Amino acid sequence: RYWMNLTPSDIMWNMSDTAWVKAAIGSGFGPWFQGTCVFIHAMPQFDPRAILNTFCKYPVTTLCSAPAAWWYSMTSPGTVHLYAFRTLKHCLTKGEPLNPEVMVQWKSQAELTVYEGYGQTEIGMICANMKRMKIKSSSLGRAAPPCNVQIIDENGSVLPPGKEGDIAIKMDVKWPFTFLTRYL
Repeated sequence: RYWMNLTPSDIMWNMSDTAWVKAAIGSGFGPWFQGTCVFIHAMPQFDPRAILNTFCKYPVTTLCSAPAAWWYSMTSPGTVHLYAFRTLKHCLTKGEPLNPEVMVQWKSQAELTVYEGYGQTEIGMICANMKRMKIKSSSLGRAAPPCNVQIIDENGSVLPPGKEGDIAIKMDVKWPFTFLTRYL
């Protein structure tokens, strides 16, 4: 809800493959819980020009795509600044880190920020860069509510800010809905 920043008047286009949990979150649960319309576009293969033309033709307000799609869109013939995105107002990516250069290029040409999210198939969204946050390059952002996320060392001790370690999520019996409760 916080990362996608959707409202009932938005139209969400999530370009992830239906085999990814990102499709369930970005084309199903996330938008539907907010009463948002989901845009689906059948493309037999990835085509950056077709994607950019789609934004000119249809009133998509929010796009979620894998980092590779952002990169291909920025490096394809016909630069982004030549397109008029009348309704696009929120851009998202998840699945792997987005190259900081691509993020800067997209912002300068499309005048929109790409907000990164981090999650896992078993849990869904864990951390994200959300609207109204100062985004640090190569940062996972902040814990997505209601996650209690900490960075820990090899002994399980919480590390201070700025220290490298492992991502840990504190879970308890009050933990909200997740996709899996345990492995069999």
